[in-house]
Amino acid sequence: MENIRFENVSFSYAVNDKTVLKNVSFDVRQGEFCLVIGKSGAGKSTLLKLIKKEIAPAGKLIGEIVTADNVGYVAQNVQESIVTDRVRSELSFGLTNMGVDANTVELSVAEAASYFNLSNKLDNDICSLSGGEKQILNLASVMIMKPSVLVLDEPTCQLDPVWAQRFLTVIKRLHRDFGTTVIISEHLLEELYEYVDSVMLVEDGEIKAKLPSDEMTKFLKETDNPLLKSLPLRLRLFDGTKSLFECRSIIKSKSLPSICDDDKRDEKAMTVKNLCFAYKKNNYVLSELSLNIYKGKINAVLGPNSCGKSTLFKVCAGVLRAHRGKVKSTGKISMLCQNPYDLFTTDLCEDEAQFGEITRFLEIDDIKNQHPYDISGGQAQRLALAKVLQTGADIILLDEPTKALDSEFKLKLAQKLKELCEQGKTVVFTTHDIDFAGEYADYISFMSGGEIVTTQKKHTFFSSLSYYTTAASRLCRGAAQGYVCEQDLEEVL
Repeated sequence: MENIRFENVSFSYAVNDKTVLKNVSFDVRQGEFCLVIGKSGAGKSTLLKLIKKEIAPAGKLIGEIVTADNVGYVAQNVQESIVTDRVRSELSFGLTNMGVDANTVELSVAEAASYFNLSNKLDNDICSLSGGEKQILNLASVMIMKPSVLVLDEPTCQLDPVWAQRFLTVIKRLHRDFGTTVIISEHLLEELYEYVDSVMLVEDGEIKAKLPSDEMTKFLKETDNPLLKSLPLRLRLFDGTKSLFECRSIIKSKSLPSICDDDKRDEKAMTVKNLCFAYKKNNYVLSELSLNIYKGKINAVLGPNSCGKSTLFKVCAGVLRAHRGKVKSTGKISMLCQNPYDLFTTDLCEDEAQFGEITRFLEIDDIKNQHPYDISGGQAQRLALAKVLQTGADIILLDEPTKALDSEFKLKLAQKLKELCEQGKTVVFTTHDIDFAGEYADYISFMSGGEIVTTQKKHTFFSSLSYYTTAASRLCRGAAQGYVCEQDLEEVL
């Protein structure tokens, strides 16, 4: 018995004639865990929103959609679904609006808080929670309504690696404990890919295949699909489904030479010294922070949610004024903020950026006549990036630039960043995409509690860590020293 069924569904938004979904047919059976993959702008978000009729976008719909009556939905924007100011009231909001009696609501809130590890946060202001805690709260607020279908659209794209892993572990636990039907869109697949019952590939608004994960891996390899790059590293580098330990044994048997960084330090493009900033008096977000940014290089700043990365960028870009400390730079600074939609002020994408060479490279010419709020998260990210790159700045600050981008476009973005550095520009980005940083950054800084703990070259940095490290580094642990990115391994395997 299916919980979700699409039959010959086509959809186009009300503001233009472009068909976003084209003759889509599929079903998801009761209790199934279905992973949806596809490039940015392929139609995944539109498809998922159509499953929950209350948030279905306005437009022309052809075909038949059959879903369960009670569908829960968790969006990619952590703030998007929050409607109250306290944890307790957020959890009780849905049940109270349904007219459930106060005693039942109180018991349900206590139970949900215990299950989702929020009991000690019940009386907290939501603004005091970390990004990961807010997304867990969003999930708990949905699950307290006992949905038979849970839909999640890129739920971890704003979470740091530790919280992303925790969140996906909770999703798997919900599926095991309650048999909830789960359909989830996700770009980071290390935690999910081999757990799910099925993987559905969306391309250009069409369903290309819906297969078990092992068969989808074969399909992507046989068709030389760019999304193969988004699969877990060991599935790409080793044939079959060998365990992590088997992969390490193979790597160890090759007796690979160690990879080490040189001791050379490059010219500095920006120097931050003893920086202090607080939104509230004596509650410092940045505390005596010092950081060197190297000219003509790709510099990455990593760290957990709420450690101050975005605030640091805003101070460096002059959006916020430091309370103490200095920022010295060698040129003009431009910044891409974490939420790209914050940059949009008009009703048409063509009025947000100059469409031409940059937009063609970023593959967004087809959104020219769309409203910025009707495009996908990945398309919004690229449109905002176009605005930033067109400023001609010498130092480019990118706050979470890979958020909501597919693996193929991440490669294009990396090529553009390298090209900018070759032109003498300096790139600095924050990211929760550890593998992207490991593959393309030259220098890595780690931030915690409003301070920069260290800045090192990438092989030295990732080789020293266990949790904030790359898939390649984890794969090679104890088998090869200094191998921290896929390129390192591709050259020797």
